[in-house]
Amino acid sequence: MQQLGRPVRSNGKILAGLIILAWLLASCSTAGTLLPIVSDESLERLVKAEAAKIIAVSEDKGHFSDYQIYVSDFPRKDILGMSFGNRRIYISHQLAKSAAAWSPHLWLLRQTLAHEIAHETAGHARQSGSASFNRPTLGRVVSSLDIGLPGNVALRNYSMENELEADSKALEYWHKLGWNCRIWVRILQDFEKHNYAGDALHPTDLRLQQAERGCPSENAGVT
Repeated sequence: MQQLGRPVRSNGKILAGLIILAWLLASCSTAGTLLPIVSDESLERLVKAEAAKIIAVSEDKGHFSDYQIYVSDFPRKDILGMSFGNRRIYISHQLAKSAAAWSPHLWLLRQTLAHEIAHETAGHARQSGSASFNRPTLGRVVSSLDIGLPGNVALRNYSMENELEADSKALEYWHKLGWNCRIWVRILQDFEKHNYAGDALHPTDLRLQQAERGCPSENAGVT
């Protein structure tokens, strides 16, 4: 299992630093398949409480009760979150545990949730007929075995355009909540520092470039 690194400090504040667990390589959709879940009431409460804050400033405000948010122990440990459409989201059990035990990783949980909620509000799971949604990609993408499903279950990964759009919308939610968007940027910077390039649908360099455009240092927000 990959380990979470130590936090970094900037202006005296702990940021969601050297995270070796990869950013949410998870965002993909299947037709009506349920993942194995972990029953942990305290972690479920934490995840749902953070999700509620984000949903309250999203296009889905007023629809929190329609969301089904679960904690799952993904076999592939660099997967942090999954969005399946119909307001159904799965979050890594390890990420939830880390967020509960170590405050810097609460920001990674918030980043993951905002990204997955953005997939839902953008309706990406309903775009399965689009050419980009199912197009062939270079490099490894998420498989059914990676998330604890049988190998004969086919996943339809969101396109890179969908992933970047989800990042953009999620960062808007952070701005609305007054969360420091430089934390978002620094998480991706830490990936680059540790030579984590992402995968075919989650390229760290493009995601970081977009985040830096959306969060200039003079407009960071508050923590």
